[in-house]
Amino acid sequence: MSEDNPVSVNPVQPEKSIVILYKNDVHCGIDGYAKMRGLRDAIMRADTSYVALVSAGDFLQGNLAGALSTGRYIVDIMKNMGYDAVTLGNHEFDYGMPRMQELLPIIGTNVVCANLFEMGATTPMYQPYVIKQYGDKRIAFVGTTTPGSMTDEAYAFYDTDGTQLYDLRTNDCYSLVQQAADKARQEGADYVVVLSHRGETEPHTGVNFHKLVESTRGIDVVLDGHTHSVIPCDLVANLDDVLVPTTQTGTKFNNVGKLWISPEGKFVTTLVAKEDIPYTNDVITATTDSIKKLMKNVTIEKMATTDFDLPAMEGSTWLVRHQETTIGNLISDAFRTIFEDMT
Repeated sequence: MSEDNPVSVNPVQPEKSIVILYKNDVHCGIDGYAKMRGLRDAIMRADTSYVALVSAGDFLQGNLAGALSTGRYIVDIMKNMGYDAVTLGNHEFDYGMPRMQELLPIIGTNVVCANLFEMGATTPMYQPYVIKQYGDKRIAFVGTTTPGSMTDEAYAFYDTDGTQLYDLRTNDCYSLVQQAADKARQEGADYVVVLSHRGETEPHTGVNFHKLVESTRGIDVVLDGHTHSVIPCDLVANLDDVLVPTTQTGTKFNNVGKLWISPEGKFVTTLVAKEDIPYTNDVITATTDSIKKLMKNVTIEKMATTDFDLPAMEGSTWLVRHQETTIGNLISDAFRTIFEDMT
């Protein structure tokens, strides 16, 4: 080999980082899906990071898109998103357990939930976790949801005679997450990411994501939901006094979460406002536009008029959750009329 003709040597390529895009409590805010998928596509095109897409629950219910189709319009969008994993929110149970079980396979991804059991069963209804490979790293996505659903959505957990059919294991829900994390580590997971629908407060059970972290070890980050909080990053100490990043994106796609994992294993969570995402995806846009047309065709017909205002919200506050309202009275009177006619 002469100095005039040196051998060409390709430089060593550095290991890519990993980006996990996440959201929670979309509640049928369908306009955000195209932007989230567009952001995922842009990261993939840049080819500087591996990229994943996950959901921390409450996607089936929330407005007309969910109500008119009992969730079908939403899963028709989600099946084209390319999710790596999703967990359940309490509102996934709104249309009943059989409907939820019918809809979730349409998404075409891994549904993870460590604490949903049929009564008497020793294994959960859905896999507690799934392990995904990104370059030379393996990430376990562990799922868990709030036991408060057994109160808020009791009709999905009990039959008409009051017999309990399903259980969210309030008393050992933290240990079930720990068991899933431990098993995932034993199977070779480098990192454990919990998709949690626990929230900051849970009035019925006291279960929340702070206590989840404080009661466990070996979890690297918690992507949470349920309370619609906007939390770019909240560090919570675990059983070993290690600070674990926890985060929520708010609701209705006002933010998309972005978890960055460096090649060395550093975790950074940030929130990207929906309006700041310049990207979109044509397939998702076409799907949501089609759904909007279907909804317009159903809702365009005027059925009745009223001389009274029917506010359900004041600003961002749901009045119907805290006080008597005219719209609540109207709906209650409608139910009374129907039941009186039936009897």
